Amino acid sequence: MPYYCDLGPGQKVYLDNPGPTTLITLASGSAGQQQQSSTQIHTGPWTEVPQIARVGSGALLRCVTAQGTYTWQIQGMQIGAAPTNAWVADQATPMQATEVGLSSMASMQPMAPMEPMAPMRMGDMQMSMNPMTMRMGNMTLGLDAPAASTQQFCTQCGAAIAWGDRFCGSCGHQLHQP
Repeated sequence: MPYYCDLGPGQKVYLDNPGPTTLITLASGSAGQQQQSSTQIHTGPWTEVPQIARVGSGALLRCVTAQGTYTWQIQGMQIGAAPTNAWVADQATPMQATEVGLSSMASMQPMAPMEPMAPMRMGDMQMSMNPMTMRMGNMTLGLDAPAASTQQFCTQCGAAIAWGDRFCGSCGHQLHQP
């Protein structure tokens, strides 16, 4: 059964124990923005209801299993292991059971790629992105690729490389372009 707790405005933590793993998911959202972070740990099945304790600006989570007691710290959108002695039992409360785990929540759809930008005009000024150029009156500024006749070579193995390559196709060395 999944559990959850409200950590603050727009931020919740969800815990689930599908099989031998514990799945911790932090979810935060506000108007027009959503963020999610998950961690999966092999703990074995829980033997007690998970607990949460608020400490400072974060929280501690605690799960008890047949294999032992596990404690994690939440700070912002970060989840990390915490030492067992960090647990503050006098501030602990059981987490609330929920029917809706994050596994049944709909994922956010990926953003669609942007359409290529048309040249922009402002009065007698024109800017375009590919190739990057700016024209104003009779003056033109731009960035162009070096001429194709300029041969370049890998500094690691000496193999010929093309302008714009990030890695050598022969040895895999990361290239630094000017």
